[in-house]
Amino acid sequence: YRRYNYTPYAFRTRDYGRTWQRIVDGNDVESYTLSIVEDPENENLVFLGTDDGLYLSFNAGSSWQKWTEGFPTTSTKDLVVQPREHDLVIGTFGRAAWVLDDIRPLRKIAEDASVLSKDIALFEPPIAYLAAYQQPTGSRFGGDALYNGENRNRGAMLTYYLKEGYKPAAKKPEKEQKEKEDKSDEDAEKKEKKKDSITFHFYKGDELIRTLKNKTPKKAGFYRTYWFMNEKGADRPSRKIVKRKREPGGVSVKPGMYKVKVEYGEHTDSTMIEVKSDPRLNVSSAAIDEVYATGKKLQDYMQTAADAVKQLVESKNLANKYQSELKKLDKEKFKEAIDNSKDLVKKIDSIVAIFLGKEDKRQGITRNPEMNVMTRINTARRYVLSRKTGITDTERRLIRFAETDLKSALGETNSFFNTDWKAYRESIEQLEASPFKEVKTFSLE
Repeated sequence: YRRYNYTPYAFRTRDYGRTWQRIVDGNDVESYTLSIVEDPENENLVFLGTDDGLYLSFNAGSSWQKWTEGFPTTSTKDLVVQPREHDLVIGTFGRAAWVLDDIRPLRKIAEDASVLSKDIALFEPPIAYLAAYQQPTGSRFGGDALYNGENRNRGAMLTYYLKEGYKPAAKKPEKEQKEKEDKSDEDAEKKEKKKDSITFHFYKGDELIRTLKNKTPKKAGFYRTYWFMNEKGADRPSRKIVKRKREPGGVSVKPGMYKVKVEYGEHTDSTMIEVKSDPRLNVSSAAIDEVYATGKKLQDYMQTAADAVKQLVESKNLANKYQSELKKLDKEKFKEAIDNSKDLVKKIDSIVAIFLGKEDKRQGITRNPEMNVMTRINTARRYVLSRKTGITDTERRLIRFAETDLKSALGETNSFFNTDWKAYRESIEQLEASPFKEVKTFSLE
């Protein structure tokens, strides 16, 4: 190429150099070649570096295709397969190192191309580590003086292949929609098995511990998603009734083997994933069990708080509803009931504030110095989940604070429902509050 010959040349010998076979031509590769590496575990998988980027072959060089996902068209000078992590490490024109994480799905295709005929295929994932992270010294405010390349995403990496992407069907006219609704139960059942989402289920033995649901990509191909190695978590208390779209995350799982099952319409596939502790830390099984059990305990506290607040908010919404309806029926006749509803709403707000703090409507960065139940629980939870080597007196003290405040708040909640709410409910049930008004007789006379 230094003499302006940009023809791609790459040759293979099977007899230690006595004879050679050309394995690259201009039909597959656009520019001159610079580097080549054969996968050490599957000779059919070969990577080729050229002046216009990275190419790969699944059939030992008989045909090539360009890798376009994330890697640019750039001079690819050097290639090496990292054996422990199964990564392809690429050196470009003196300016960067780029890593293609976990090439084992590509090995699987080079071994058996029938994988590509499946509607969805889930590949064996790499070992997932419960890694400990720490802010590096002096880099909090690095500005433009600090450069970091993009690291691999956190969590357990799952690679899957999708034969066809999902394209929403065009909305049908009302007549056709009606005919569709009148079809048999069998058609209705098929309608429910949509392909607009891909669901991942995680199991510890036979126990389902986590469910993640992702939108189906629009294009066919290879995709990656990440599981943060956690179980299903507790609901978060809220001042509003919110319909949950995603399952909340909870405590981190313990090291071990877990089953992953993917569902796409009527199609499924599964694999196993191994989770390990951070190998840089000397963590005992006893410490892992203690942190896990304590985290689950705090998670139960949060769910109890969420259930209590939800019941309070539902009751508040009901009181507001009665208040609004009674005003429309007869504001003067039901004045006492309307006033009682207002007082009850204020009472509920004061109890919710014990759990969540007073509602702060200020703008900007604000700080509420008043302690509440969720602040106590979240503080204890944050400390507990950061302790890799076991629970200390600090965490035990924070948990006691959380327990004390939660018990007090639950006592206030139970007292309210046993007295104030009970009396309010009885008073509303005794009202003669029919929504029907007196009708008039109309005439022209």
